[in-house]
Amino acid sequence: MPHHDHSPVIDLAVLDMAGTTIADNGIVERTVDDALSLAGLDAITPETLRPLRGMAKTDMFHRLAPDPHKAAEAHQNFVDLMLKAVLAGELPARDGAEEVLVALRERGVKTCLMTGFDAMVQEALLHTLGWGDLVDLTVAQSGTLRGRPYPDLILTAVISLGIDAVQRVLVAGDTANDLLAGTRSGAGHVIGVLGGAHGREQLQAAPHTAIAGTLEEVLVNARVA
Repeated sequence: MPHHDHSPVIDLAVLDMAGTTIADNGIVERTVDDALSLAGLDAITPETLRPLRGMAKTDMFHRLAPDPHKAAEAHQNFVDLMLKAVLAGELPARDGAEEVLVALRERGVKTCLMTGFDAMVQEALLHTLGWGDLVDLTVAQSGTLRGRPYPDLILTAVISLGIDAVQRVLVAGDTANDLLAGTRSGAGHVIGVLGGAHGREQLQAAPHTAIAGTLEEVLVNARVA
């Protein structure tokens, strides 16, 4: 009888948060507008904002506000407003997200949640959703770590969790910047997830190994399901 190996082809899954494992419901775009207007800056069009989705929010506001002081002010407003939204339960889990995290853990795959939000917002989200025990690591941009589209967050997870080969890493996200970061990190599976900030066309245009309609499809792609 031939031997069928049902063990997953990945050792680590690095999943984005807002738009991928967390339902965004347009809150991020609205909050960016509110943060800019509170800093006395003009609102921007969705077309201007969309390519910046998935980036570290500090970088995003520096692109949106030419003056560094205004950019810092708008970014701080954004953090404050996002914390309020998280605590009010306005960013729920996406359908199937918790089940996917449980399935990964049951199959011995390590999990990391990455985000363009600040660590404070990320921690508040984890606490609100009760996901602290479901994931092995969370990573956010910091003083030394660059946000996406750079590969720093993913490679930090690889090092922190002692993963032997980047080819056995899965990266999944809903923006072109997630897919760029995954590809630059050398991850073996770089999967765009529909239903978030970027549509199929934008995801198709970025480097990827697969496009999935749901998080469950991500697991099938990585032979975890």
